[in-house]
Amino acid sequence: MARKHVTPAEATLFDWALLALIVAFGGSSFAFIRKAVETAPPSVVAAGRLWVAAILVYILMRAAGRRLPPFFIRTENNWRVRRSWWWMIAVGASGNVLPFYLFPWAQQHVESGLAGVYMAFMPIWTLALAYFFAGENLTSRKLGGFALGFAGVILLMGPDAVKGVLTSSFLAQAGLLLATLLYAISAVLSRRAPPIRPRVFASGMLIVAAFMAIPALFFTDLHRAEWSAASLWSIVFLGVFPTGLNGVLIIMLIRRAGAGFMALSNYITPLWAVGLGAMMYHERLDWNVLIALAIILAGVAVSQRSPFSRKQKGVSETGDGLAGELEPMVERSEIKPSS
Repeated sequence: MARKHVTPAEATLFDWALLALIVAFGGSSFAFIRKAVETAPPSVVAAGRLWVAAILVYILMRAAGRRLPPFFIRTENNWRVRRSWWWMIAVGASGNVLPFYLFPWAQQHVESGLAGVYMAFMPIWTLALAYFFAGENLTSRKLGGFALGFAGVILLMGPDAVKGVLTSSFLAQAGLLLATLLYAISAVLSRRAPPIRPRVFASGMLIVAAFMAIPALFFTDLHRAEWSAASLWSIVFLGVFPTGLNGVLIIMLIRRAGAGFMALSNYITPLWAVGLGAMMYHERLDWNVLIALAIILAGVAVSQRSPFSRKQKGVSETGDGLAGELEPMVERSEIKPSS
């Protein structure tokens, strides 16, 4: 029997805390990617951060007494891949592998400001996909809030970034749009997936993504002698925080408050990234940053029916408790009748 889509409960203070952590970890990735690619190729940065994340989350999963499900299960006539692994493969490919390569490639042909504008499309894709495929409500408040957030991101990036639409590579811009769509698909797939514990799901997803990232290394001039210690430590940081820990937090938040709520992080993340860039690289902050901050925060507030709800009205079928953990779902084909 098909599993019902249950509308996620309103966000609680704990969900907002998760969102803040996701923004802090995700927003730091831009500055550390910039440092990592100074001496290491983008494919090395992508594969390295995925392997660091995969190892870290696997250790966390095992420390909690969890383990990955078997990759194959036996049916009456043959062996097949377990259903939960197909979900982890799909989320790993769409949310980690392909975007990690599309963004660095596209940013070689477009300005970083224009790339930031395209990142703002991810919440819009997520809002639409979550409505059609994950049973999440699409209200006028939510549409208005997301529109304000998008406007705030465009103001943050500035008019020059918008002008770049006419002068930058069309193929590269299509790549950016595809990457944001893949991020949104990943978020909705995570919402639709069977209720596997977040650390288990994130571990399997990252292991799959890490293996998928290996082939690109065979087509890359590595120049290992040129890699600096700063680049290597940046790759480690990217693996631990924006990729590893964030992978677990994102799964938790999607299952607690929905893909649409998690997607709000893509409006707030650019603000944190700009602020961190100012601290690390002494970049100047213009007046438009503060105005953009006010607009984006207003959009986030408008999009939520009760911005600081303290109690869940109900627990969704794919939701979870405070620890963000659920028992794995047993596939029907795995239950053998007793003799």
